[in-house]
Amino acid sequence: MASNTSSARTLPARPSLESLRKQAKTLARKVAIGDAAAVARARTQLPKWEPPLSHRDAQLVLAREYGFAGWKELREEVLKRTGKGLEWAAFEAKRAIHDNDVERLKTLLAEHRGLLAWRDEEGHHLLQATTPYAMDVSDPAREAEFCRPACAAVLIDAGALITPSVWDILIRSAAAGMMALLHEKKVLPRTLAVLAALGDLEGVRTCLDEPEAATATQ
Repeated sequence: MASNTSSARTLPARPSLESLRKQAKTLARKVAIGDAAAVARARTQLPKWEPPLSHRDAQLVLAREYGFAGWKELREEVLKRTGKGLEWAAFEAKRAIHDNDVERLKTLLAEHRGLLAWRDEEGHHLLQATTPYAMDVSDPAREAEFCRPACAAVLIDAGALITPSVWDILIRSAAAGMMALLHEKKVLPRTLAVLAALGDLEGVRTCLDEPEAATATQ
C-alpha cells in the first residue's frame, strides 16, 4: 500500500525490480563518497539517520521517495504490476510456513486465493512446504522441529490442493503426527500403504482381503 507521504517520484507502468535495486545501491554508494544531493535525500526520508547509509536504509529511502511505507510494499507493488503478484505471495507463504506464522499464512490465503492451487516449477505446492520431504522424522521431537501441522491444517481447511505426493512424503519420512492430521481432516485414501502408516490393522486386513482396495488410489 502506498504511503501518505508525498513523493517526487512516480513508478512507471512496468517497473523493474532490478532497476530499483540498482538505484538503491547507487544511492548508498553516493552517500558513502559524500555526495551532497544523495545525503540530502537520505536525511529527507530518514530524519534521524546518521552515516553510513546501509543497503536496507537506501532501499527504504527509495521506497519512500516513490510514496511507499517501505521496500516490502514497493516490491509487492512492482510484482503486482509485472504480473508476478502470486509468485511473491507464494514466496511469502512459504516463509510464513517455515516460521510457523499461522496468522500471516491466513492473511496471505485470504488476499491471494490462487495460492491454494499454486505450484512451483517443479510441481510442488504449498502443502508440501509443511512436510519434511524425504527426511526421517520418526522421532516425535524431530517431527515437531521439521513439520508444520498448524500451517497444514490452515491450508487444508482453506481448500488447498492435496495430491498423493503429500502423503507419500509423510509415509516415507514416517511423519506419524502429520499423517494423523490428514486422517483427521479426512483427506487420505484408504490404500494399503496409508492404512499401514496409520496403524489401522483392521483396515489393512480389509485391504488384504480385497486386492482391489489395496491398489486403489485417490
